[in-house]
Amino acid sequence: MNRQKSHLLLLLTTLLILVSGCSSKLHIPAYNGEPAPLTEESQPPLSIQYLGVGGHLIRYGNTTLLTAPSFTNPHFMRVGPFMPISTDKERVDQYLPDVSAAEMILVGHAHYDHLMDVPYIMNRYATQADVYGSRTMANTLMPAVAAERIHVMNDLMGNVNKPGEWVYSRSGRIRIMALESFHAPHFMGIKFMQGTYKEPRESLPWHAFGWKEGQTLAFLIDFLDQNKQPAYRIFYQDSASQEPLGLVPELNDQKGIDVAILCPASFSQVDNYPESIVKNTQARHFILGHWEDFFANDLSGEQRFVRNTDQDEFIGRLKAVLPAGSDWTLPALFSIKYFAPEGASVQ
Repeated sequence: MNRQKSHLLLLLTTLLILVSGCSSKLHIPAYNGEPAPLTEESQPPLSIQYLGVGGHLIRYGNTTLLTAPSFTNPHFMRVGPFMPISTDKERVDQYLPDVSAAEMILVGHAHYDHLMDVPYIMNRYATQADVYGSRTMANTLMPAVAAERIHVMNDLMGNVNKPGEWVYSRSGRIRIMALESFHAPHFMGIKFMQGTYKEPRESLPWHAFGWKEGQTLAFLIDFLDQNKQPAYRIFYQDSASQEPLGLVPELNDQKGIDVAILCPASFSQVDNYPESIVKNTQARHFILGHWEDFFANDLSGEQRFVRNTDQDEFIGRLKAVLPAGSDWTLPALFSIKYFAPEGASVQ
């Protein structure tokens, strides 16, 4: 009975937060298809396509990596501990680009809005990809994804004081380093859907609170050239972090970070964000991910900034600490950004 009361309190609190939180409309264009491709002579080798929430499709030449895509986006009235949710396969079929060449899928944490669509995508579309994340992520996916395709990063992750272990894709053309990070509270210091799974589940969770956070990770992503040296380095995180968690250690390899992907959602619930990440990474370009209000949104229409988040404050603080020569992008859904060899954006 106490557990039921606790779940009911969590549900009521969640609904209060979601209903009361205002989401302001941005002038972001509706998706009108991919931009016209550049000519073969002028097309830079790196492109990043925003798929919504924490999802990005990153290509370097013929090499492809995904960060956990999410398209189902259930209505906020269905994200309590009692309402069933599951992957909207028709929605995934409609909006997922071609990911057949993806080698890796990176999952920063195991909440439903980052992990729920992953099993279906891996089994039907990204059939050559392995998935990388926390032990909780692995134990959540075990009922639906072959164990040999799931990789636990907890014991391999680094932090600001020491590098983690590089993990290579099967082709050897990508390497990743997991970094200990943090998931910002959702509201007034309250964080929902916490917890871990220490053993494999027998089935996928059937409600939002069953998708437990686990250890939150950030990632460094290196796309390697023909000499196995990093041609591009990307920093990725799918939740705002409390420093020093989420920060990148000194690697002493003379390679800077070309692109850093940040998370505006819940940034006001932690201190010194995005400033800490911007100053730490000194990236040439910053991309804002997980920025849109994803509860039952129309993926083909105009998007609103995530509720309870002040986009003007976030963007103002980002601009105030932007390194000299760096720029930033708030990408429209499904838009593609191209990057020249030196890391400067060209489209």
